[in-house]
This record gives sequence, structure tokens and C-alpha cells, in this order.
Amino acid sequence: MSNPQAALAIVVCLGVVACGTTDPGVTGSAGTSGAAGGGGMGDLSQLLPLKTGNSWTYLVTDELGVPTPKTQTVMEAGPVGGVGPNAAVTAFRFVTKKGIDGMDETVSWQARVGTRVVRYREQSYMRTAPHALELEEYWDPSKLRVDETPAHMVAGATWLETDQETKLPVGGTPSTTPVEERWTVTAERQPVTVQGRSYEVMIVTKMGSSMKTYWWARGIGKVKEIGANQTEELLSYQVAP
Repeated sequence: MSNPQAALAIVVCLGVVACGTTDPGVTGSAGTSGAAGGGGMGDLSQLLPLKTGNSWTYLVTDELGVPTPKTQTVMEAGPVGGVGPNAAVTAFRFVTKKGIDGMDETVSWQARVGTRVVRYREQSYMRTAPHALELEEYWDPSKLRVDETPAHMVAGATWLETDQETKLPVGGTPSTTPVEERWTVTAERQPVTVQGRSYEVMIVTKMGSSMKTYWWARGIGKVKEIGANQTEELLSYQVAP
């Protein structure tokens, strides 16, 4: 079996619970149950429910059509750490593993601040042995993940986000650059189907050095993302009430 075929077989397996048992009783935000596995429903006022143990598995398809599984899990809350300006701030640790062996790994620290979910720090690890840290990043004051402010959850809303991004490559030269991104809500409650499952989503586009579009389902999280070189689609999730 070729690597793309093996990846697809694993991804299909991850789309159901325990590789063969679907969960037909769970529905998306104002949607209907479908092929993708799902579990639980968070606060419907939140686009990204943050609780320890919440997780989302995606099918990532690159520009060549090669599928890869990706799972993001919310771990325990604790100090952000590192050398950035938010080292003492408390945030959830997010672990993201991509690929058949999960060696493509990032660890980030994210928190809900009022009606915004922001990222403070991120670490990226080598995809091959010895799987050592290769890049550390932090943001001042923070990097927006999703904005749940009521005024920023209506179609047509647009606003500008700015921060300072610092990159610390292991063995390389540190750099700090200003970042400016324009966020725009293109749909407030749009019915969509992702991997055979129906959701009602808010669609928001982020335009900076590149463009990304996100589909967020209330009480569930991100169900789709389109970037310059890849698309992510939700296969399964576990969200605590």
C-alpha cells in the first residue's frame, strides 16, 4: 500500500469512533448527524469550547490531494512559560499531532480572554527522529485564534488585528516582526456539509501575509479551514458540555 493510500485508510478509520462505530445521535450546531463521528456539545455561545480533554480530528488534504490525519487535543491549564511577555499567564496547553505516526507535532498555549481565544506561545518539533524542538514562537500581546465578541459575529463585521511575532529557531537567529491581519465575517449562520455531516457555521476570513478561511460551529469548534496550500475538514470530535 502506498503512503497516500495508507494515510487515507487511517483517516477514514479516524472518522468513526473506535474504527467502525459511528455516533449517530450527536448533531452539529443546529445541524444533523452524518458520517463523521462526534461527541458532546459545548457552550453554544462559544465557537471554540476550551476544556481539558476536548479534541478534534481533521482530514488535511494538501495541494497535491494527499490526505493526512491531524488531531488537536486540549491538555491541562498552566503557566505559558518560555521567555515571552506572557510567561506567567495561565493558559491551556494544546497538543497537535499530524501524520500517520503523529511525529509532525506542535504544542501551543491558548486561553479565553473575555470573548476572545488567543494564542501566546507555540513550539514546533522535528518530524523525524530525534523529534527535537526546532522552533519556538511567541506573540506580544497575543495572536487571535477566534473572536466571539457579539459585534464580531455578524456578517459584514471586519476589524484589524496587530501583534509582534518573535521566532526563536533552535541554532538559528531570533527575529521579531510586526504582524497585521484583517478579519472579516462573510456569513453568520451558514448551513454547510463537511465530510457528510451538516453544520450551521460562522465563516470568517483572515487576510495577512496569506489568506485563510475558517468555518466555526457553535459549541463544537472549527469544522473546516482553507489555506493557501491545504484544506482541513473535521472528521470527529469530543467536546465536554
